[in-house]
Amino acid sequence: MAGGGGACGHLKSMHTTTTEPLLSRIHDRLARSKVFTLSLALHTAIVVILGGIVIVKQTMPVEDMTSSSGYTVPDEISSPTKQESTIEVPPDKALSAPPAATVPKFESAVPPVITYNRPSNTAMATPVIKFTSTDMPAAMPALPKSLGASSAGDMGLRFQHDAKGRIMTGGTSGTKPTDQTEQAVLRALVWLRKTQNADGSWAERNRGAMTGLALLCFLGHGEYGQSPEFGLTVNRAIDWVLENGTASGSRLSMTKDDWGSGNSGVYEHGIATYALGEYYTMTTLAGKPDERVVELFRAAVGYIVEGQGIDGGWMYAFNKTQSDTSVSGWQVQALKAAHLSGLKIPGVDKALDRAMINFNRVQTDKGGYGYRKAEDRWSLTGVGVLCEMFWRGARDTGCKRGVEFIMRGLEEFPVRYQHEKADLYAWYYHTQALLMFGGSSWRKWNDLFSNEIVKAQSPDGSWPIMRNPAHGNLQSESSATGATYRTALSVLMLESYYRYLPANRD
Repeated sequence: MAGGGGACGHLKSMHTTTTEPLLSRIHDRLARSKVFTLSLALHTAIVVILGGIVIVKQTMPVEDMTSSSGYTVPDEISSPTKQESTIEVPPDKALSAPPAATVPKFESAVPPVITYNRPSNTAMATPVIKFTSTDMPAAMPALPKSLGASSAGDMGLRFQHDAKGRIMTGGTSGTKPTDQTEQAVLRALVWLRKTQNADGSWAERNRGAMTGLALLCFLGHGEYGQSPEFGLTVNRAIDWVLENGTASGSRLSMTKDDWGSGNSGVYEHGIATYALGEYYTMTTLAGKPDERVVELFRAAVGYIVEGQGIDGGWMYAFNKTQSDTSVSGWQVQALKAAHLSGLKIPGVDKALDRAMINFNRVQTDKGGYGYRKAEDRWSLTGVGVLCEMFWRGARDTGCKRGVEFIMRGLEEFPVRYQHEKADLYAWYYHTQALLMFGGSSWRKWNDLFSNEIVKAQSPDGSWPIMRNPAHGNLQSESSATGATYRTALSVLMLESYYRYLPANRD
């Protein structure tokens, strides 16, 4: 009964309050129920938060990998179908202020930004990248007085585009990059941008070399710190090289006290130095050299000059007692980049002259180049020919024998990506060497390698593992380092048409 009376009393009270003023009733209700007060406050907060999220989403800019139509680029592009698709290369968003630089100066006008269409759903074919620019000027950028004519002649082609946005070239055979090779390059650059580490480097190990190779790919396509599509990617990589290279005492193997364990340290130093030199020259050609990198680049080149052996070559850990043709190849490419930079770093030209003596030492009468002595190694012959063409620029008897040796080896070493003797490392050098030499050998090689490399590319833009476990197993390794290595070498081959002007210009 007591419980019933309480209930009746409560109902009675609720009834009698209907004649009281509204505010008094609300006050009385809130005072009677703490639970209701807490519930009201909680629900009010939720409404305010949800409303704020909606407002923020409506005002936020489109994310880097989200298209203006609201679709998102999938992590992995699906298997090809018969439907043609396109992929957009959106501009990099500025995470931090890029180094001061200007857009390349063209004689006619500043080139418009090239844009590409991104896939609009996840069930698309292998992307086909279409240029929308229609008035890209073909004039060379204005050449700063600090650089000689050779710098513009060697690297200036990277700034030239035709009316369809494709980079132009004019080799001895008249061969130019095709739509297929350029699309393959752009798909790979998008993949490299996507797989860049948060700190600006690439891969999980050998990051000095992998970051250098990736940088060379962007630089080879004419991309630098102010490029709208890939500028941020380049800036972040350069920042990583600057920070870690400086902390490592200018050793771009990124090892503080020595050249690291194993044999990779000098390779990594040469590759990263090569990329740093190309970057500086690219910014100079663009009108505003990035002076931040000069001190580190000079010191890195100094290690190479000082580490040259008595016979003119280079060895692991810069041990001067022997010379390794493979190690020497990357040091020569880095020194050539130093020569083109216009910085006049002491000892560079002299070191290049001495390096040619060593390449002559390891070449046989048949034309092949050896590892540490004269012998016929097909995989290293391109190293010797390219380095000699790079520095001397002459189609002499030694280079001619080397080219003939490479072409004779195609029966045993066919240019087939999944062949048991396929060797991307050798192909990287052969492609550049034969382009530099020109003639019928280049035309035959171009038909072979370009089709095979494009055909082998994975739908996501990278290059898959190979059957041949050559060069530290990176060709057949499924790691991020292996994928970066294969992709970078493939891109650099496909960019050969315009990375450097062929030495043979008849």
